[in-house]
Amino acid sequence: MKKVLILTLVFVAASGFVFAAGGGEDESGSVIEVASSSTAEGNIAVQRQIFGQLIDEYNAANGTAYEVKFVGNQGMDIINTRMSSNDKPDVFLLDSPADVHQYASDGLLLDLSAYAEADGWKDVLFNWAYDLSKSDGKVVTLPYGYEGMVLWYNKNIMKELNLVPEEIDTLAEYEDALRKAQDAGYIPCMLGSQDWPWAQEWYLSILYSYTGRDLVKAAVEGKASWTDPAFRKTVELYKSWHDKGYLADGKSYVLTSDDAINAFSNDKALFKLEGTWAPYWIVPLDQADQDKIGVMLHPAINDVEKPHMPLAVGGMWVVSADTENPDVSAYLLSGLLRQESQDDYLQQGMDIAPMAIEASRFEGLAPVVENMWSIVNGALANGSFGYTTWAFYPPETRVYLYEGIVNVLEENISIDEYLKEMQRLNEKELAGGFLPVLPSAH
Repeated sequence: MKKVLILTLVFVAASGFVFAAGGGEDESGSVIEVASSSTAEGNIAVQRQIFGQLIDEYNAANGTAYEVKFVGNQGMDIINTRMSSNDKPDVFLLDSPADVHQYASDGLLLDLSAYAEADGWKDVLFNWAYDLSKSDGKVVTLPYGYEGMVLWYNKNIMKELNLVPEEIDTLAEYEDALRKAQDAGYIPCMLGSQDWPWAQEWYLSILYSYTGRDLVKAAVEGKASWTDPAFRKTVELYKSWHDKGYLADGKSYVLTSDDAINAFSNDKALFKLEGTWAPYWIVPLDQADQDKIGVMLHPAINDVEKPHMPLAVGGMWVVSADTENPDVSAYLLSGLLRQESQDDYLQQGMDIAPMAIEASRFEGLAPVVENMWSIVNGALANGSFGYTTWAFYPPETRVYLYEGIVNVLEENISIDEYLKEMQRLNEKELAGGFLPVLPSAH
């Protein structure tokens, strides 16, 4: 759910790029189509470069003459249509683990198990990522990229208020920091969702995950209810922060995302709630402005969960079961797991592979960005992750989650009504065939 795709670079509408190995356009060989949901020009350029290098390597090693046709702007609406026709791409991206599971159940995906074993995916990927690669015991996808929710803070304001970020890890300590910021004339926490309604779910992803990861997993899977008192307590907490003006002076759904960024970068707020994609607006700042920004995991809100990072998967690379070129298609996916490929992704601000990345790969990044990745990778390596709404919740339930919360904040509906509708939609979607896939965080 990154806004960077809209704000930063030029959109490319259904652009196709063909990369011929070794030479001329007249050289014969099969065309491997790679379909990506990327729309930003810079992201497409990075993917074009990497897939082009990989196909050249494969041809040189095997005496073949494959070409890669890279097509951008292939979102789920387009992919769903193409996969029900005779115009199927060889390699393509799906949005979520649930989409992968459904496609695999329908027999649309190539079994990659033999390729994954030969190329050692299990030894490279984080455990949670390798678990997500499988459907019905078979490896059918390469989960690629990850993002998650963190909390950005102003170092100067922290110092002024005699606060130490490392010592703010409980609800009491966090609310004390919010009060001190407000009393000193600062906005405690900036969040703007008027133009980007999904920003409300950024915070809800944290709060629901922090309510209890086992409870969230059970609720999504239909084994527990969203009307559980624990969820009610969490929504009450969120509303209390809104009512007290802790969240953007009570204007989180009135202000835009740019309003929130500007207020935070201009020293008007202690905290800024945003995910690991925030470097897209941090890196262009002057060095002095970058240096005053710190990053941390959100403090706990109860005694059930310690601070952790709600996780989302950037995309799920898969291969069509109908491909006539399974070997080279699988080779392209395995190539995305090389350490050197991560440099290009990092420099572009893109999601990187869900694996341990060499520390040297982060050298040269802005210090706060390097620190962010240190926090993120540390959390993922030891299983300190939770569940973002957009990666793991049923789609209708997820949309109502962030649309309905505004009605709660405005007191148009009660918290109980909100949670009952969450439960109704979740039950409806499970009955309609939604297949939840949530990695175990323990």
